[in-house]
Amino acid sequence: MDFLYSIYLSLKNIGKNDIKKLSILNGIFWILFWLIIALLFWDKMISFTSFLLSMFPFSFIQLSGSQIIFTLLWIQAIFITVGIIFTLFNEIIEKKLEKTHFHYLSITIGLIVILFWSYIFFSNKTSIENYILHIIKILPFQTVQELISSLLAILYFYLLFCATMSISFLLLVVPKLKQITKTEYPEVTLNKISYIKLFWILFRDFIIYILLAIILYPFMLIPWINIITLAFLWIYIIKESYSHIIQSLFNVSFDKKEKWILSFVSIILDFLPIINIFAPAFGIFIFYHYSLEKKLENYKI
Repeated sequence: MDFLYSIYLSLKNIGKNDIKKLSILNGIFWILFWLIIALLFWDKMISFTSFLLSMFPFSFIQLSGSQIIFTLLWIQAIFITVGIIFTLFNEIIEKKLEKTHFHYLSITIGLIVILFWSYIFFSNKTSIENYILHIIKILPFQTVQELISSLLAILYFYLLFCATMSISFLLLVVPKLKQITKTEYPEVTLNKISYIKLFWILFRDFIIYILLAIILYPFMLIPWINIITLAFLWIYIIKESYSHIIQSLFNVSFDKKEKWILSFVSIILDFLPIINIFAPAFGIFIFYHYSLEKKLENYKI
């Protein structure tokens, strides 16, 4: 139950004014930064993404485009519905139910929403995809290529935005982690962070992250595979840095399986533009609470 409880505690931390303010300011800064960069280098980025797309036949681009749009609509419907439910009713549910029951109810609500939208979309999959494909086919070749090139360019800027936002938040949140630890986990000893090693991890992973985003671009055009590709990239950029911060501060350890699972849950909010400014806080606090709750249980044993 440490894993589910860490998600619950992470959501509570995001709701605190200081964490919320830090997340919003950090997010706004990087939104403005990458908007300016996009405006300055848009033509060059379009030329680059057009070159990448030129390696594929036009029919493939049309079909992939319709399937990608279908998948994105389905995912957005699920996440937006879950977000609305918990935004409106989270406090009421939390007050009415015990911690364990809250976990089970959260999972149940998530599964119901997934099943509902899956039924709506996949029972009408052919009709929806044909309609999207029909719209795409109406457009001339140059327009479709420019459209897909623009979408791919936006995706690359979005990947850079998510990465830099996570890195900067990680560096800014350390004092907050120490402060929260003193009030919520007073029995836990704080250690010093090796910033030299942390900066090396951040630099190394960011460079590899950019190279992987370029190398793996064909997979971003394939439905379902593109979601896995994005998730893999976002997991990669946070996995080692998040775990290093928590390990250094609290003398805890994560095995490979824990790193991957915690990172996977941490990047869920990255699929939701605007809301994703809270993704770094959500992720680091999942690592934080999971490790400390586990450590406290070992103390009790």
